[in-house]
Amino acid sequence: MEDRLRDALTEAGAAVDTATLKPLRAPERRRSWVDLRLVSAAVVVVLAGATTAVWLGGQGDEHGAVLAGPTGGQSEGRELVVFLCSKSASGKAPHCKGQDVTAEQTKAIEKAAKELPGVKSISYVDKTKAFDGFRRDFAHNRKILGAVAVDDLHDSFQLGLERGTDPTAVKQALVKLPGVEDVDLAYIAVPDLSSGPEVSVFLCDDGSEQPVCGAERAPGSRKVTKAGKAATTPQRNEIVALLRASKQVESFVFEDRKTAYENFKRSYGDNKSLVAATRVEDLPESYRLRMRSESDDWSGLLKALRQQRGVASVLVRQCVGEVFALTRYRVTVPESKVCG
Repeated sequence: MEDRLRDALTEAGAAVDTATLKPLRAPERRRSWVDLRLVSAAVVVVLAGATTAVWLGGQGDEHGAVLAGPTGGQSEGRELVVFLCSKSASGKAPHCKGQDVTAEQTKAIEKAAKELPGVKSISYVDKTKAFDGFRRDFAHNRKILGAVAVDDLHDSFQLGLERGTDPTAVKQALVKLPGVEDVDLAYIAVPDLSSGPEVSVFLCDDGSEQPVCGAERAPGSRKVTKAGKAATTPQRNEIVALLRASKQVESFVFEDRKTAYENFKRSYGDNKSLVAATRVEDLPESYRLRMRSESDDWSGLLKALRQQRGVASVLVRQCVGEVFALTRYRVTVPESKVCG
C-alpha cells in the first residue's frame, strides 16, 4: 500500500515533505507527533472537501500525515526536493543506516540529477540555509520554532522541472541512490479551509502500526512485532459520550469507510491515478465535529479526545495550513505545537 499511495500522490501533486502529519525527533516522547514523511502510508481521507491526508503509521509514539490538494496531471514548472540522509534529522529512513550522506554520494546524486531529462535547474541547500527559511516561515508560531533545531533539517537538492515533466519518473530515478532519503514535491497549494468539520477524530484500525492503537515494535527498529487493534464498541461509546457531554461541540457525525471513500471520489474524480490507487479499506473511520465557536479554547477537549482509547489522531481544521507549510522542510513536530 505504501508504494501505491506514494507514487499516486507524487504524480497527483502531493507536497512532500511533508499527513501526514509523523516523524519526531528526540525530545520527550509525547502521545502524538506530526510527521510529514511518507513512511508507511495507511489511509487517504478527505478533509474540508478539498484536502487529501495520508495518515501514516510510524516509529515510536508518533503518527503523521502528508497532505495533497486535488490537482492532477503532469508538472508545470514544479520543483522537487531531494532530501539527503542525515543521522541527526528527524524521521531517519532505514536505508540511510543512521549515517550522513557522504561527499562522494552528494556529488553522484547531483550528477545523476543533472543528467535526467526534464530537469532544468538544480541547487544545493544545506540545513543552515533551510533553517533560515524555516524561521522566516514560522516566525508567527513560537511553539513550532521552539520544537525544531537546525540539525532536525536535511541538506537537500532542489530541482526545477520543465513543463510537462513527469515528477514520478524523476523521483524513481533518484530515490534509491545511496545517500538519498526521499524525493518529494517542494510546494503545495493550501486548500480552501473555510468550510467543513472543525475537528476530525480518526479511529484506530485493525493492523495499525501506531503505538497509540496498541502496536508494538522491536527495540530500536521500525519492525512491527504486534499490530494495533481497531477501536472497540465500548471505546466508541466512550468517545460519543465525551462528545455529547461537551458544551463546545455543536454537532457531530460518524463517517464510515464507505462514506469516506465516496466523498473522496467526488472530490478527486478528475485525479485518475490517485483514485485508482486508493481503496475503501485505505480510509479511516472518523467522527466529524462542528464546534459552537471557533474563538473558544478547545485545548481541554482536544487533549481529552487524544487520550481516549481507540482514537488514532485528532485533526483540527485550522492547523492544516501549518501542516502544509511544514511539508517543505520534512520535519517532525509534536502535534500539540502545531494543532494546539
